[in-house]
Amino acid sequence: MANLYVMARVTAQPDKATPVLKLLTELAKESENESGCLYYKILPATDQSNIFTTLELWESAEAEQQHWNTDHLKNILSQLAPLLAEEARIEKYTEL
Repeated sequence: MANLYVMARVTAQPDKATPVLKLLTELAKESENESGCLYYKILPATDQSNIFTTLELWESAEAEQQHWNTDHLKNILSQLAPLLAEEARIEKYTEL
């Protein structure tokens, strides 16, 4: 199975960047403890303080799919939703 790379662009409401970053940091920490997660990084935009990208590497698409069923992800997503300016944009890639 090929590794799966996932990038999610998260745009916080302008005055909600700090709580969004806190939640994303918690999500990264919890996700890195999951079986199949090789890494989960938070990348703040250099030119806009309310935009973040998560960069995730999963052992497989199946491992990433199991991630969506975890309680910690569901809990954090419910807390993030009212803080975001728009829905997160998620892109998935595999290696050649």
